[in-house]
Amino acid sequence: MTALSPRRSFSFSGTALKTIACITMLVDHIGASCIEAGILTPGLDVGTLSQDTLSAYPLYRLDMVLRFTGRLAFPLFCFLLVEGFVHTHNVKDYLGRLVLFGLVSEVPFDLAFFRTPFAPQHQNVYWTLALGVLAMAGLKRFEKENGLPGWQGLVWAGGCAVLALAASTDYHAIGVLIICTLYLTRADRKRQCLAGAVLFLFELTAPLAFVLVWFYNGQRGACSPLLKKAFYWFYPVHLLVLAMITNLML
Repeated sequence: MTALSPRRSFSFSGTALKTIACITMLVDHIGASCIEAGILTPGLDVGTLSQDTLSAYPLYRLDMVLRFTGRLAFPLFCFLLVEGFVHTHNVKDYLGRLVLFGLVSEVPFDLAFFRTPFAPQHQNVYWTLALGVLAMAGLKRFEKENGLPGWQGLVWAGGCAVLALAASTDYHAIGVLIICTLYLTRADRKRQCLAGAVLFLFELTAPLAFVLVWFYNGQRGACSPLLKKAFYWFYPVHLLVLAMITNLML
């Protein structure tokens, strides 16, 4: 069961929210890859920049603006993942696509943020989303008749969170736990938004994403098969472009 969409004269479809999430993610990654990994971190490493003067550096201030804007992306993707899981007709295919793009995205992710094709200390966000789907599948499988999660489902979801932490996926365990929370509160949009906003308080601007979620109209919106594929490919492709800029031009 999903929450009834609040009646609003102004609202967002799922496609609109996904577009906003992709744009804010791109903004965030420009800061993290091009400015931080491409300019600031190398400058600190060679001594042309110092920690004491970093906060006054114009590019650092620009980076903060980009990163704070980009904090909207992951909460939106978590919410959309829950919606996708609830409405999918084939959870195995849904999970399989996430795993496939996790594999495809790993090298571009490592090149963009760590300037190496293999960085075992951190894995891309597709793995977090895949573990989130796996956790929700467990919660659904062991759900009680009254709609409450069974202890087996909670243990299963906890195991997925531990796996995310052990593998150092992007947002690791907290990402999986937030996805599970949004899933468990899906029948009440107000509770869902409040829970999501509270759990994202560790990032200054991230809770604002749930203002957009509040205006979600419960509709998928116009999304052709080509656009659906584009949303999946956007992550590895934009990371590859940023990796080229970071490693070859900067």
